[in-house]
Amino acid sequence: MNELKRALFSVFPGDRVSDDPAILAGYSADSATLPGSATAPSYVVLPRSTDEIVHLVQIADRARIPLVPMSRGSNIAGMSVPVQGGIVVDCRMMDRILDVNTESGYALIEPGVTLHQLSSALLKKRFFCHLPTATGGSSALANYMMRPSGNYSARWDPDPLLSLEVVTPGQGVVRTGSACFENVGWRARYQCLPDLTGLFANSFGTLGVVTKGSVKIFDRGETDKVLLVTFDKFSKAAEYMKLIVRRQLAESVTFWSWGWNLFHEMTLSKETQIPEAMLKEDQKNPPPGVPFGIASARLSGYKDVVKVQEERCIKIARELGGEHLAEDEARKIHPGCYNYLNSYFGKGVHIKPGEESQIRAGLHLSGCLVTVEPANVAKLEAYMWDLAQREFEPPYFFRALPYNHAREFFFAFVVYVQGSLEERREYLTHIKGIYHQLYTDLRNKFGAVMFRFRKYPEFLSYTGGYGDLLKDIKKSVDPHNIMNPGMLIF
Repeated sequence: MNELKRALFSVFPGDRVSDDPAILAGYSADSATLPGSATAPSYVVLPRSTDEIVHLVQIADRARIPLVPMSRGSNIAGMSVPVQGGIVVDCRMMDRILDVNTESGYALIEPGVTLHQLSSALLKKRFFCHLPTATGGSSALANYMMRPSGNYSARWDPDPLLSLEVVTPGQGVVRTGSACFENVGWRARYQCLPDLTGLFANSFGTLGVVTKGSVKIFDRGETDKVLLVTFDKFSKAAEYMKLIVRRQLAESVTFWSWGWNLFHEMTLSKETQIPEAMLKEDQKNPPPGVPFGIASARLSGYKDVVKVQEERCIKIARELGGEHLAEDEARKIHPGCYNYLNSYFGKGVHIKPGEESQIRAGLHLSGCLVTVEPANVAKLEAYMWDLAQREFEPPYFFRALPYNHAREFFFAFVVYVQGSLEERREYLTHIKGIYHQLYTDLRNKFGAVMFRFRKYPEFLSYTGGYGDLLKDIKKSVDPHNIMNPGMLIF
């Protein structure tokens, strides 16, 4: 450990490397870590460049000590918690937007760039980017590396990543996509050789430290329109979303159940207490005067074209039993919900850091996140309601959206737990146990696959030869298994 300390201080100034117990404690847990299970790292390091990370990875590999990369954000799923100790590499100081190339349609960013920072910069150039539902203060690149779960994933290509720069223990600095060729640029995911950008996506820091990446950006068009439609039945809403995406009427659309819409109201009010309406025993049916759910769609392009798209969407919705929620009515009846959805879908700008601070009044679990074919998404919703009524306490709610020309649906069922981790430890342990079995049940019953890896060591064994090949790649890229081993993928 003395040699490790000398090596770290030979590369990093004293204000960017620490073994102070008070600082280490802040990195030992997140909101998904139950009391008594946190593990502090030995050191926290804040690099500012790729060269510094190269040195850091070499130091950690020589010492055979775990290295856990993190960027910034709410961190609610334990993915950057050093459960086996080691060094946390906090990339928040690598926060530069290196290039916004509107000609080629990409932005080159470092891992510390936030969603609010990126989307605000693009708004000035009349461009927008993929927006997951993470908070505005979260890392754009880190969320894109985990596949976005939000806006612009329906009509547009759902994968925002193009080229990456990654520092690995076994292969050093690796550049993927068009960036693998010097002086070619960062414009493309694919070139004349096999794709490696996808190898590092969804690897959760187990293969290397991503130091920069190019991501897709999109022209805003002449005008933007947020179209809100209410539904009293999810199966009809799912059909509506599928149709308006496949018929090129909307760029994106998401359905939010009534509990999630009331949660948006909390965002505007800054309330720290959950409204009584959200705590009603019957969570499947909304309070009087509140629609079961709202489908929020983004339309953009030339004004006359958007007008026709809006009319056709409303016609399809009404044929399926939905009803148009006019902008003035939404502002009046659901101001917080409208504020969030208009910023998210209309302006294409994530709300600023801190505006979801009321989440900290409770514990906003990431819940059960899966993807499923369109034919099974309504069956999945019904199954989750039955499960929730047996196993969960109010409030709980869901959202769903079509991906990739509606070839599949993303479905997220979330439980909002009030109280401290210590007070609710038993209940949280109960939920975690249910989720563990749930992912297996949903895959067997509905062909629904875990959207993001949730530390289930047996999961890779279900994939046959794919898993065997991935393990061989891991041995080449990270031969001593120092990269975030606590994720338990390998």
